[in-house]
Parts: sequence; structure tokens; C-alpha cells
Amino acid sequence: MDQIILSKTTGETLKMKAQVMTPVLPMLAEACKSVDYAFKKCPSGVMYSEIKYDGERVQVHKKDGKFLYYSRSLKPVMPHKVSHFKEYIPKAFPYGKDLILDAEVLMMDTKSGNPLPFGTLGVHKKSEFQDATVCLFVFDCLHYNGEDLMDKPIADRKKILEENMVEIKNHIMLSEMKKIKRKEDLRDMINRVLKQGLEGLVLKDVNSVYEPGKRHWLKVKKDYLNDGAMADTADLVVLGAWYGTGKKGGMMSVFLMGCYDARIKKWCTVTKVHTGHDDATLARLQTELDMVKISQDSERVPAWLKCTKTMIPDFVAADPKKSPVWEITGAEFTRHQIHTADGISIRFPRVTRERSDKTWEQATDLAYLQELYKKSRECSDLEALTSERTDDDDDNGKKSGDSGSSTPIKVQASSPKVSNVSAAFASPKTLSPDKAKGREKIQRTLSAFVKMDRTKPENEDEIKKEKMEHSGTVLGKRHSDENRDRQPNKKLNKYGASESETHQTLNELPSAGLRHPTKNPLPDIFIGIQVGIPDTVPKVADMKRYIIAYPFMIISV
Repeated sequence: MDQIILSKTTGETLKMKAQVMTPVLPMLAEACKSVDYAFKKCPSGVMYSEIKYDGERVQVHKKDGKFLYYSRSLKPVMPHKVSHFKEYIPKAFPYGKDLILDAEVLMMDTKSGNPLPFGTLGVHKKSEFQDATVCLFVFDCLHYNGEDLMDKPIADRKKILEENMVEIKNHIMLSEMKKIKRKEDLRDMINRVLKQGLEGLVLKDVNSVYEPGKRHWLKVKKDYLNDGAMADTADLVVLGAWYGTGKKGGMMSVFLMGCYDARIKKWCTVTKVHTGHDDATLARLQTELDMVKISQDSERVPAWLKCTKTMIPDFVAADPKKSPVWEITGAEFTRHQIHTADGISIRFPRVTRERSDKTWEQATDLAYLQELYKKSRECSDLEALTSERTDDDDDNGKKSGDSGSSTPIKVQASSPKVSNVSAAFASPKTLSPDKAKGREKIQRTLSAFVKMDRTKPENEDEIKKEKMEHSGTVLGKRHSDENRDRQPNKKLNKYGASESETHQTLNELPSAGLRHPTKNPLPDIFIGIQVGIPDTVPKVADMKRYIIAYPFMIISV
């Protein structure tokens, strides 16, 4: 195996050469969230952009007519997935006496020429695809005819592959790649790959060497771009399970996922997941998972599990180090104190694949999960990845085109202290005229409903009077236009605004072109609803981000 040792005499790091028929730790990739970041991590300014196939990684060793195949976790690959390559590899490398290849194995539809989804390599699944064959996509060469290539730049390793490999259609193929020098070219390739439904791209500096176990490549996957939040999927271990409900009652259908904390030598909870498995898979898991029933009893929680009371499951894994690893993808990484992995959790989690090629040691541990969470705080939606950033973004971080004149104007706050939301709209920012007009309308609405120096009623009569007066505002039944005209600006609601001013402001909103930012706006019955949040609430700004009060009426109390 490839080893790193430290010389006692010189203190220099000495690298042992990889040996054929002995597995080498695979080189890995970190999540790439923007084109700018890709070029920042590429010192030469030139990179290979390769298709990331949705298969299983395989390391191929050949010596004197003998073949060995190792998985990502350095274990032998199941024979039914690779046994037939013995017939094709000698034809693909007619002059290759001994070699080590880094590759991806997947099923190919022989009629369409398209790769089939991950999971079709299973011994039972293969029989369902009569017009498919197992194909080896080769993307790197670590050793060729007695020469160790890991210290050579990938450009040289690619050249050796191209000069010595003969492609055999649908059996042994070179991975598709393109040399990228400009940001525009990378954006185009990302768009093309994602539109075709492929898994993503792997980016490699043309001068990079092969570093076993290091995450010095970059990867772009569509899952990373989900709602612009998640920096990476997480490979978590099944720590426990709950009984389901309804038709899934009496069976394990909700699973507790977690990671290992090497510092305290315990397993921490990250999320519970109940989506991603079909009925057949759930039925299989009932017998495959080695679980111990504890019936949510806190006294029976094993010592290896760090778990809050609300996350105690019906079942716990008999041995977490023998439990399966699943890839979990969600809308975003979040923090939730009911979980013990530094409070890190996953919003809207789903199981995207069972990682049979990984053991608990290759799964995401707490240290790496913390790194992923940190990266997820950065902007990472598809638009940010494939487009240049400007100062013309709207408040949810997504870019929208402007209509009308492109002449920028400055928008200043009409009130220095209205609310957190108002302050956000009031910050100096270059906007188009239409956007500026819309934000000014919102500001007027907020100003009408929030008065920072309001006083509380001193007695019960005042409270009743206030409620009666307030019944004419948006929280109660509105007065008719006739009543509003009869006593304009005389009756004030509890926030210091007159009813006529309040309704006039609300009636102006549609004409201002204000629309809810989602495709399916809330019903009109929500117009005027106010959500009051005390400023003393911890992380009040974060809480306000998750409240939708059409149209944006969040007040400080």
C-alpha cells in the first residue's frame, strides 16, 4: 500500500511507490461551489473538466495476466461487477504488461449509449436491464509497465492513457473530459452536464499529481446546488430507527443518521430521515439491519451514542461500526440543538444512495461535517455558480432580471429604526428604478405598521378600547371606504398608523408590482397579517428569515 514515512535523519517526507496488486488510497475531491472558486484553487489557470459518472469507483490492477479490483474502501469488488473485464482489458491495453487504473464502473444502455443510474450494478438489478452492459470508464493511470506515475502531472498521465489505450465501446472507455482555460467555458460545461441529467463534473489542475487520500480535486454536483445552500452531501451511518405510521406501522421506516466524533469517541446524531427508500428496500432493511430494540427508553441508550432525549429511537444499531453508510442530501445544512453533532443537522433530508463501497471509517465524521457546514454558509446556488455575481441581487440571494431603464439609483432609509426587515431594505444599494420603487412601497408599509416609541395601555379599559379600535385594521374586519373617508387620520391602530393610511398603503401594493417571491403566492387572506417577534429572542434575525408574512410584515415587539 502507498505509505508516507518521515525520515528521522533529515525530517523530510519520503514517499513509497505504489505497487501493483496492492491497493492505493484513492485521491478525493472537495465540493466546488462557484466558477471563481474553481479557478482560485487552480494555480495554473488550466484544468481538466471531467464528467462525474454515477457509478462505483474501482481501482484496477493487472500483472502477468492476473487482475485485481479494489473499491473506494480498498476492499475487493464483487465479482459479478467486474469479472468480465478480464476479457476486454488486454484488448484495451495491448502493450500493458502491468498497470494500475483509476476508473468508474457503471451500467450502459447499449441502445441509447447512455449510462444507467447508480444501483443498477446489483446482481438482481442487472437482470432487469437486458439491453445494458457493464462499462469501465477510465480516468487515470497510476502505474504503467513498471513506471510509477503518481508524481507526474495529470496532463502526462492522461497522455499515457490516450497513447496506450484502445477504447472498446460499451466495455472499456475513456472518461469524457475537456481542457478548460476560461470561466465561460466552465459555465457552459456545467450547464450542459446538469441539463443532461448527469451527476456532475470533477475538476483537476493540469499540473496536479496523484495524492492518495487527499481532497485536492474539485467536484460539482447538482445536489450541491439545491436551493443554493448545501455544500456537500453527507455520508452518514445508520445509528437507529423508529417505527413508521400508517401503512408503514410496525416496521422500521424512519432512521436516525449520525457521524463519529473522534474527540470523545462517541457517535453523534445529525438527522432523522424517512424519504428515499421504496417499499421493496424498506422490506429488505427489516432483516438486513442489525438492530436492538430499546423502545425509546433513555436508560437503555448505549454508551457509544450521544443522544438527546427527543432523539432516542425505538431501535439502536447493535454495532455502529458495522452499520451501513447512506448518502444523505437535503435542502441545506442547519443548526438544531436536539442533535449532538455540534448542533449540525440537515433540512429536508432524503436518502440518495446506499454507500456499500464505504465503511464507517470512510463516512463523514464530525470534523468534516463541521467543514461542510462552514462552506454551506456561502452562496452556492446554480445561478451563482454559472453566472457572474453583481450587486443587483434580490434579498433571497437569487438574481433577477430588471425591466425598464438600467440607470442605477440609490435607495436610502426613510426611517433609521423601523425593524430589522425595514433596515435590510433601507441599506444603500444600487437598484434599478422598478426595484427601487417596489422597495419604497414596502418601506412605507413597514413604517405604517411599526412605531418604535409606542406605549403599552395602562389599564383594562384602555386595552378594550385599543382592541375595538384595532378591529378596523388589517387584523380585523376592515371599515368601508365610506367610514374611512368620514374620519381620515383620526383613529390610530396600536402601531401609530391611521386606518386610512394603513389601507391606502396596502391598496397601493399591487400597483407597485409587488409579488410574493415564490411561484405559488399565498392566498389573499394572508394580506396584512403581522408576526411579532421580541427583539430579546436569540438569533431573532435568523428567525425572521424563515417567516413568510405576506407582504413582509414582520414587526419588533
